[in-house]
Amino acid sequence: MGEVISATTSLDHPSQIASTSGIQFRWLVAVASSLTFAICYLREFVLPYAPVMSWNDQMLFASDGARIVAGQMPYRDYFQFVTPGADLLYAFLFRHLGLLLWIPNALMVCVAATAVLLMTLAAGKVLRGSFIALPAALTVGFVLFGGLDATHHWFSGLVALIAMLVLFRLPEVPEGSQDWRIALVGVLCGVVASFTQSKGATVTVGFLIYLLWQSFDEKQKANVFWRRCMLLCGAALVTFLAINGPYIAALGLKEWIKWVIIFPFRYYPTLPAQTWRSPLDDFRYQTGFIRWICIPFVYLTIPLVYLVFLRVMHRRRRFEPDEPWNQLLLLAITGLALFIAVAPCLSVMRVSCASLPGMVLLAWLLNRWGSRGRVAAGALAALSLAIAIYLPIRNQTMQWHYLDLPAGRTAILDPNRYELYRWMADNTHPGQMYFGVGPLALPLGLQTPAPISAPIPYEYDRPEHIAASIAAIETNRVPLLLLKPHRYLAGTWGYTDDHLRPFQAYLDQHYRYIKTFPAGFELWQRTDSPQPDLKR
Repeated sequence: MGEVISATTSLDHPSQIASTSGIQFRWLVAVASSLTFAICYLREFVLPYAPVMSWNDQMLFASDGARIVAGQMPYRDYFQFVTPGADLLYAFLFRHLGLLLWIPNALMVCVAATAVLLMTLAAGKVLRGSFIALPAALTVGFVLFGGLDATHHWFSGLVALIAMLVLFRLPEVPEGSQDWRIALVGVLCGVVASFTQSKGATVTVGFLIYLLWQSFDEKQKANVFWRRCMLLCGAALVTFLAINGPYIAALGLKEWIKWVIIFPFRYYPTLPAQTWRSPLDDFRYQTGFIRWICIPFVYLTIPLVYLVFLRVMHRRRRFEPDEPWNQLLLLAITGLALFIAVAPCLSVMRVSCASLPGMVLLAWLLNRWGSRGRVAAGALAALSLAIAIYLPIRNQTMQWHYLDLPAGRTAILDPNRYELYRWMADNTHPGQMYFGVGPLALPLGLQTPAPISAPIPYEYDRPEHIAASIAAIETNRVPLLLLKPHRYLAGTWGYTDDHLRPFQAYLDQHYRYIKTFPAGFELWQRTDSPQPDLKR
């Protein structure tokens, strides 16, 4: 009994209470990230370990990583209009683990769990009590519903969150160590820009705005602010050049600017999926009743929560000095910077990647709403967690089709795509030259010699890419082409076939049409070289 009383008494000491609270917080962080990992794993894999075949952009970036492993270089040997961080990350994993299909899926699972971990750490700085768990609860259901796509958007957003957390702790470290933290933030900004150039620019500008705000708020000397700006920008530039310099040197500065800066502004938005109509197309692409909940939540909540917070801060900051306004503002600036970078070409995945700071701010706003806010927070958390639990159950109980491909075993849901992969696996071999639909190259172990995959209309594929692809196909005598039937697109919005006419003429001269798969793709076989009989 004396030991119990002694232990109880010891917990009354403030330091012991803080220690107990810290232990509880660490458990919360561990549980939130572990739960996210488990849920995402059950969505990305069919038990026990068959990866779900992805038809999203992550497969394209993974294929580009495989091209680097094969000795190709971004921009020079294959077309790319974003900085090569994602390609290099996939190449690093493939070099050390092998060209395996499970790697992109497992990477997305780890990225999602890490993002929730970082977001919960940020929430612990500005929230108290059960509200610390609310951002993770909202993310695992609402945000990740349409956000599981391991591309440069997630990678750059994750690094931006790490940089934000470094700035979070800036006032807590001695003044002599603050410059090193600023330099570290600059290094991270350079890494962000090496994954997504637009996010690197907006996040860097956002952090500079925050440093300016902090200098006014703390009445710092002007030279302190300018020194920090130079440190941040200098470290960001040096890091960016260290990663991207070899490609700039190999390509030439003018040519690099043409593809990495001019192309995203001038040509990329000509695709119908990258215009103001893309949110509607994105909604139609998703299926099931849950899209009516998650997609409106992401599209409407994320921009609104940043604006509402800025208004609340403007009106209430002078009257509530105990609130961590600087850290809250940094959350808003980071989230807005990530959102502004994707605003011209919205999609549910891109908005999801920019939403994590917004989830923390939403929890903070609901906490201020009193009893009604607690009720709303509980209802939103319950609904999001219900969705998070439902999605993996649905995924595990679907009718999957399994294939053993050169890159490993996989589970395919769409029977038409299953038939496409099965036929191509039966009629190709690893290392064979291939030109066509991008998501097939890595799973089948095919080599892609051309700078682009299957050409598309609009202004996306430039004439020089079409000409280089024709030359690569001819040089390598590519036996099979798997193409989209572009001839049927004439007359659609924004369509022009000017760039595709040379390719169509070459196709008609050197290839013969074989069949159209139920998935909608055409197969063409070379006519001027002996070919084995194709299996059914």
